Amino acid sequence: MTSTWLPWAIVALAVLLASIRLCQRPRPAPARLSALLLLQAVAAVLLCLALSPPPRSVRADTLVIATAGAREADVLAIPAATHLRLPEAPAMSRVAAVPDLATAMRQHPGTRELVIVGDGLTARDRDAPLPPALRFLANPAPAGLVELRAPPLLAPGARFEVGSRVHGLRDVRVELLDPAGHRVAITTPGSDGRVRLVASGREPGDVSFALRLLDADGKVRDQLPVPVRVRAVPPPSLRLLAGAPGPELKYLQRWAADTGASQQTSILVGGGVQLGDAPAALDAASLAKIDLLVLDERRLAALSPLQRNGVNAAMRAGLGVLVRMGGPLDAGARRALREWGLDTRGGQELRPLKFIDGAAGDGSAEPFALERFTLDVVGDDAVPLLRDAEGNAVGQWRALGLGRVGVLPVSDSYSLVLAGHAPQHAALWNQVLATLARPLPTTPSPELAGWGWAGERNVLCGLPAGAQAIAPDGARSALLADPQAGNCSGWWPTQAGWHTLAAGSAQATMLLLEPQQARALHATQQRDATLALRGTAGTAQAAIRVPGPRWPWLLAFVLVAALLWWLERRKPVVAAA
Repeated sequence: MTSTWLPWAIVALAVLLASIRLCQRPRPAPARLSALLLLQAVAAVLLCLALSPPPRSVRADTLVIATAGAREADVLAIPAATHLRLPEAPAMSRVAAVPDLATAMRQHPGTRELVIVGDGLTARDRDAPLPPALRFLANPAPAGLVELRAPPLLAPGARFEVGSRVHGLRDVRVELLDPAGHRVAITTPGSDGRVRLVASGREPGDVSFALRLLDADGKVRDQLPVPVRVRAVPPPSLRLLAGAPGPELKYLQRWAADTGASQQTSILVGGGVQLGDAPAALDAASLAKIDLLVLDERRLAALSPLQRNGVNAAMRAGLGVLVRMGGPLDAGARRALREWGLDTRGGQELRPLKFIDGAAGDGSAEPFALERFTLDVVGDDAVPLLRDAEGNAVGQWRALGLGRVGVLPVSDSYSLVLAGHAPQHAALWNQVLATLARPLPTTPSPELAGWGWAGERNVLCGLPAGAQAIAPDGARSALLADPQAGNCSGWWPTQAGWHTLAAGSAQATMLLLEPQQARALHATQQRDATLALRGTAGTAQAAIRVPGPRWPWLLAFVLVAALLWWLERRKPVVAAA
């Protein structure tokens, strides 16, 4: 209300001051003075009406907007006062083009209903003001890979999952290829069309895996790039304790060396003799310097009460502990595990164990045969450490203070290496390390989605002030902060590929996809986002009130002001004596 009456108050004050000035002139002619005062008041009223024209009632009409994939015949078949098309819509000889939806709404303020035809609105138009009613005549849902769930930031060697959904196709398979084009996982869609594939990260850096949809004949029907971002982390520190030498320990040491981890090894060979590195104390102060303690069931049973207390205190401060089983647990080992919160049952028999590539994935790949002890952990807080090819838990772990303790009943993981499956052996132990080891410090970086779209507006939140986007060609662009959206910024990238978001020493990367290279995924997202806008529409009205035209009032003000100027400066005619 204040903003509505403020111009009138200012103009009224100006008229009052001008009228006082006219009345103070020496001997003004009454008729001339009256005309000047009247014209000033009329000019003031006309000026206010030009600034805020009176509203008028207009008939509420229907506006039809053509988007990508719309056909001209379908657009013109809808009864409406106006038919327009957005830039991404195909060329139409009888439908005028507009640069965006906001422009179309400004040009047609009397719109009561908006009808959208085609694939839907892009991100550019989804924030435009909408009329009271909205209809979306969508094209059929596209066939292909219509979802992409990319992995978060990974540590080197970490296992990750890629998810998607297949729509509109039957008798298909979905495979995951690494950057070299080698298949690392393959599966068939479930009853809901969803798929989940498992692989492992490699060296630090940003790479693109490929998700491919194959029909029954092996022909590629759709393909999506999958961003995989692996970040270097400080190498972990391990201590390996064994009650006797063996191949499992040998290949565990080789895996630790390949990961760059620092390791201390101690092997009991009887008679108080130890092999490996110089013996180190098992107390809280010594264990505070390592990230994961790995010991077999013999070494666990040989721990003294003082050593068990030291390990317990170190775990509560963040240490990870793994008990690997090379044989059945005796009473001493079970007692130690019970003190750490793992109450075990069974574990006397060996049974076959099958793992899928990636150490517990899924799909149609041939599983790898191992052996496991039939050990179970009693308690609701026990969490599976691994899962076999059928999804059953293999080993369990639980939190203890800031640390974790787990037991792995696999006796022969080394056989994977002997069978030529060293990557699967590494993936298994990488998963164990990532689950149990003390959390490693990493360089802080913004939490961003793994991918977005090139050529469209992307919204980035949580970035530090002054963040910049660096394109693949090295070009830098500042991000436009949205003052009404909290700590979020708008970004309009034009290039596809890997982009870097930098703010000071913090950096993050993001893969931008070209919509034409992921048609089914892009069309589905656009379609779903437009369908979601229907809930924001109100009730259609037969007529609405809009501001009237300004030009008649402005023209009248100019004419009256010109007459006022002429009359004020015209000299009176003096009759001859």
